[in-house]
Amino acid sequence: MPKIIKSILFLSAVIFITYQYSGCSDELTGTGGNSTPMFGGYDQNEAGVMMTLSALCYIAEGNTNALQIRDSINLQLADSNYSTQGNWKVCWGPGISVTGSNLIYMAVDSTGDSLHYAICVRGTVFNFANIVEDLEVWDMVKWPYSGGGDSIALGSFKGLDTLLATADPLTSQSLQSYLNTLNAPKQKMFITGHSLGGAMATLITKWFLDVGFTSKFKLETYTFAAPTVGNISFVNSYHSSMSSTGSESHRCVNNKDVVPYAWAGLPNIISENIPTTVPPLIAAVIQTTYDYLKDSIVYKHVETKQSLGSIDPLNCGASGEDSTYFCWVGFEHASNTYLRLLNADTINWGK
Repeated sequence: MPKIIKSILFLSAVIFITYQYSGCSDELTGTGGNSTPMFGGYDQNEAGVMMTLSALCYIAEGNTNALQIRDSINLQLADSNYSTQGNWKVCWGPGISVTGSNLIYMAVDSTGDSLHYAICVRGTVFNFANIVEDLEVWDMVKWPYSGGGDSIALGSFKGLDTLLATADPLTSQSLQSYLNTLNAPKQKMFITGHSLGGAMATLITKWFLDVGFTSKFKLETYTFAAPTVGNISFVNSYHSSMSSTGSESHRCVNNKDVVPYAWAGLPNIISENIPTTVPPLIAAVIQTTYDYLKDSIVYKHVETKQSLGSIDPLNCGASGEDSTYFCWVGFEHASNTYLRLLNADTINWGK
């Protein structure tokens, strides 16, 4: 196996370990194209609700029974202490792949003057198919829903294809079929996800725009800890579509979370010691991977990041040790850390 491929696999393993521990500019390698915009409309309380819905995607991890997962999510959503305040309920899904690697659900809040919907996508779980999705970043494929040079990571494309093929366990409807049944002119549709779920939420957003659903809904996307998924052309097309439809998009980032630095921003991990002192071996692998990607594939983040600040862990040991580093990356990436940064109640996973 060529050395560079080993290096990429090793770095991907670093990122993947970060996912598992979860239950400063990051734009430096994304050059060219239009300047990166900051969309208006960000609201911390709204972000807390979306992060809660994103975190609940991880409920019943390892279970592939969609009806049981639906019940578990609804049980959590009934908790009025969460930012969701007991107002949200699953209305479609969850759609889950045969292997259990990908999951998506829709929830609705019907307590206000108008309905609010949310499409929620799960991040990485300890599953071989998810590992493959996370690693397939050195090949890009054409984005199938628009023209031009829009391209995305091969693994991300496979994940999107899998999500769109899932079905509601009660009605057997796909997500697209269910959305077509809703008569909700310009009611709010959120799209959200954490980690790999944030990357997938970015793709679901672009799909939602390209197939024309903004004619029915007012779209607003919140992603958390999302790695990059596309090239400069894809990002420019994303920004153009968001602007032309009056949609909003917010890429929320813990400043010390390493995952959003993959794959646009790898050198920053070293120069800024993200999340803490980077061990020499990991630094070498990051640099080697960056040197390979910058000459072949250039990734770029959608929109300017919405910085949430950071929190330091209390029990991760002495700086500079490998075990310390992985402890830090896990803590900074965890969904409950993001909830704390948003001043939102954390998830009680034992319920």
